[in-house]
Parts: sequence; C-alpha cells; structure tokens
Amino acid sequence: MFDFLRATIRMSTPLFLTALGGTWTRQTGVLNISQEGAMLISSFFAVLGNYFFQSWIAGVLSGMAAGLIFNMLFALLCVFLRANIWVVGMTLNILADSLSILLMKSVFHVKGGFRDPRMVRIPDISLPYIGNFSLLILLAAILFFIFWFVDFKTVFGMRLKAAGENEEALSAAGISPVSLRFKALAINGIMVGLAGAFLSTSYLVAFVSGMSAGRGWLAVAAVIFGDGNLLWSIVGVFLFGAAQAAGIELQSFGFSSHLALMLPYILVIIALVFKNWKGVKLAKKA
Repeated sequence: MFDFLRATIRMSTPLFLTALGGTWTRQTGVLNISQEGAMLISSFFAVLGNYFFQSWIAGVLSGMAAGLIFNMLFALLCVFLRANIWVVGMTLNILADSLSILLMKSVFHVKGGFRDPRMVRIPDISLPYIGNFSLLILLAAILFFIFWFVDFKTVFGMRLKAAGENEEALSAAGISPVSLRFKALAINGIMVGLAGAFLSTSYLVAFVSGMSAGRGWLAVAAVIFGDGNLLWSIVGVFLFGAAQAAGIELQSFGFSSHLALMLPYILVIIALVFKNWKGVKLAKKA
C-alpha cells in the first residue's frame, strides 16, 4: 500500500505542477491545451541545460524558461491575436514533438533518446516515516499552498476569476483582462517547465522522444474536471495519478500492458461524464 502511495505521488507530480498553473488560465477564460507540447519541450531543455552546465539547477531553470517561451507563443496567438485555441494548441503540440526530435538529432546527434552520466539528478530529501522524495515534490507541495492562498485570499486571485466570468466589469475597473491572461499563461508556462524538468531530470535522468506520454493532456483533463476550482483540479490530478500507478501495478499481475495504460484515460472519461451528469442534474433542479 505504501509503495502504491509513493507511486501515485510520483505519477501525480508533473500533472500537479501543470494543473496548478492551468487552473489559473482556465479561470481567466483560456483553456491551455498546448501543455502536452510545453511539457515535452521543457523536458528536452531541462536535459540540455543539465548536460551543458552539469547542474540540476541549470536544468530546471532551462526547462522553466522553455515552458515560459512556449506558453508566451500560445498567448500571443490565442490571447492577443484571438486565434482558435484548439487549432493553435494542437499545432503547438505537434510542433513540440517534431522540434524535440530535430533538436536531439542536431545537438546530441542521436535519435530516440539521450542520456549522459555527467548529468545531475535533482536531489532527493528524506522525510520521517515517508522515505526519500525528489526535492521537486516538496516544492510542489509548498507551491500548492502558495497558489491556494493567492487564489482564495488575494485581490489577484479575484481578478483572475473576474477575467473569465465578467471581463467587461474588470475592464470598467481599469484592469486589462488580456494582461491578466498573459500573466496566468506565463505562470502556467513556468509550472509546466517545472513538470518537464521533473520528468527528465528526476523521474528519469534522460530525454526520450515523446516522454510526456499524454501527461499534459491528463493535466488539461484535471483542469476541465475542476472547472477553474483549484481544489477540485487537484482532486482530479490525484485520481488520474492513482490510475497511472494502478495501471503499472496491474502489469505485475499479468494484465495486458495496453489495457493497463488505458486505465487513466478510461478514468478521465468516467470522471468527466459523471461531473457533467451531476451538473445537468443540479441545473434541472434549479
């Protein structure tokens, strides 16, 4: 049971970091569906920074910078130029996949994956009764409380929600909804960058083509599940993370690997259907 809990936390961490920022963009009225691509490209640049500077800190900062730049491109196209978020998001996801392969061949002269013994893993910390965990898992827990405080207790948190719910009133108060959306997407980009750095320099110490493996989509699903509510989004994150951990566990009992890998996505469908069904039921009562 304890091993399953540890696996759930490890699987949930990249989703958790991504969903924290993704919830804020959702609150402003923008659903960022390019997070799969942002996580993948951040994973590559985290390895790149780690390899060249032989420092996990440089790797994490490189991943954060890549996530920020990627999200600013999304913001430019979807917030400033008002392009369709689905078209742009899908295009950026495909671009990130192709770009990471191109960069890997150009920089490291390999294809498929890159690993080097000189790269430095993000250090673990030891907690009583829990054991060793990546430093980024502790950081994720601290960031949750910061996000929770800002979301529920500050004027900035109220303005984020107003940007999505009543941008005309926000504009009348002299506050630009576009500026708030750019800020939310910038924060989201940094968080996705952290998630990518976790994947490639803590979960693994390598870059593998396509290593985001749908985690960005699961984070988007968690944000949709929460519908802009930070706490419900995190509930969704741990549900999907537990499903990923359970899928891996089931393989050890002889279950088909393909069926086990489908489990998180089956749970996503069930959770979203249940949430929408409950919403329709409440609407009928009202």
